[in-house]
Parts: sequence; structure tokens; C-alpha cells
Amino acid sequence: MIGLCLISLKYKPTYVVETSGIKLGYVNNKSNFEEKITSDIREYSGKNVVSVSLNEEPCYELKFIDRSIDTNEEEIIAKLQEDATVTYKYYEVALNDEEKTYVNTEEEAKEVVREINETTAEKEIELDFKINEIITEDTDQIKTESIEVAKETLLPEVEQEVEKIEEERSAPVVNEIRLAVHPVSGTISSRFGVRSRIRSSTHTGLDIACATGTPIKVVAGGTVSSVTSGGAYGNLIKVNHGNGVETWYAHCSKIYATQGQTVNAGDVIAAVGSTGNSTGPHLHLEIRIDGIAINPQQYLYK
Repeated sequence: MIGLCLISLKYKPTYVVETSGIKLGYVNNKSNFEEKITSDIREYSGKNVVSVSLNEEPCYELKFIDRSIDTNEEEIIAKLQEDATVTYKYYEVALNDEEKTYVNTEEEAKEVVREINETTAEKEIELDFKINEIITEDTDQIKTESIEVAKETLLPEVEQEVEKIEEERSAPVVNEIRLAVHPVSGTISSRFGVRSRIRSSTHTGLDIACATGTPIKVVAGGTVSSVTSGGAYGNLIKVNHGNGVETWYAHCSKIYATQGQTVNAGDVIAAVGSTGNSTGPHLHLEIRIDGIAINPQQYLYK
């Protein structure tokens, strides 16, 4: 009995806390300490934090230790926090599926989109915004901005997109097909319907002179219906836009698109050249409706 009293005077029951076999320290009360882990780690609610999880649950062993040894709950919590895995969440505001800016919450992202859309509402333009949730464990990846800064970041992109939409709206239409793009910039060297010593009939297209290698853009979306080489047209690419509308691009030095390929207005499909029946580098452009060539200058290069 006296021995037990002496032991209790010199030693105290304490829980040794370990992870991966490494002793972290001592705590007096296991239940109280577990509650502290929950409140200080698992339920931590800092900025952008979704969840916090321990990489390894601590182990406890009840031992009698010298009363002179202090417990160190706070130090153990700090070590567990240091080793914990923190998952963060933030939001991307994308325009036309391209990442543009980031904010902390979904509500902030919606506010940015709402305020931007208000600026384009009078023009009856609603831009293609998407809000994407991003989950990460890398704090260096989080580069969020305030609502105001996010808007300022977006505005130049928005202005360009609005200008593009307005240009498309004002673009000429052939059989309900909108010709949104001029294929090249250059000088008109031969017009539709003219006769020439190098042709057996009147000119069925429009010639635009420009340097060899100049990128040729398709005037509207569609499907590449034909890619050929040789003959009077030289390297020739045809694009079917639907509704009986087809455009031809002739005398190319290179052709980049392939037969059957889907293309969008403005895609580069070829390069200017002087192949076939040609006296110099130029694009021979034809617009055909149900196979019949029409004057491209009714719609482009007016």
C-alpha cells in the first residue's frame, strides 16, 4: 500500500501519442484530445478549405510517467496539422471554355458573370460563360482575385468577344449561311465574269493577290468536301457549308485541311500560291450555290 502511494506521488497515468511509431508527446485525457483534433483539424474552416484529413490516425498508449514531465497537447496538434492533408476549393470563370479568372466562392463567380452580362444586355448579347469548381491540395495553385479585379481581368476579353459577335451579326448571308470571315487580305487582281487570254470562259471567281504562303481562312463553318491538285485550279480545296453553299479556294501552295474535316469560320485551311493556271501568287475564291458560281463581291470584298 505504501509502495502504491509512493508510485502515485512520483508517477502519473498519461497517454503517449504516436504516429508511424514516432512519439509525438503526452496528453492527459484521450477523449478530450480527440475532440481537440476534431475541432482544430478535421473541422477547420479556413479560406477555400473544403476538408482536412489526417494522413495517419494517432495511436495512444496509457503509461505511468514521471510527474515532472509535462503534457504537450498544443505541440502535438501543431505536428498533426503540419502533416495533415488539406483540400481546397475555388472557382474558375471561363469564357468560351477558356480559363480567364478565378475567385474564391461560387457566389463570387456568379456575381462576376452577372455584372459582365449586364454590360452586354443592351446589345442583346449573352456570352458563353462557365463556372467551374476546382479542387486542389496545392495552395500554390490558388490564385484567386476579388470580384472587381476579376471583372477588370475579363473586360478586355469580353470587349473582343462582343466585337467579334457584332461583326458576325453584320456579316453577309448566302442562303442562310453567314460568311463571317474574309479568307485573305490583298488586292483584287481579277473580278468575277471578266474574260482573259488565259481563260477559255468568263472568270468564275474573284482573284485576290497576296504573298505566297499567306494563310487562307475558311469564310464559314462547314465540311471539307474535296481536296484536289492539278489542272487549271492547281491545288484546290472545296468546303461545303450546307444549304447548297460551297466555297472554293484555288491555286494554293499548301493545303492544310483534309477531305471530310469539319472546319469553323476563320480556320486556316490552306496557303496562297500560284499552282495551276496562274500568273502570280493569289487566291482564286469561288462561291457556288447548288453548283452554280456567283459573284463573291455580292457578299465579300465590296
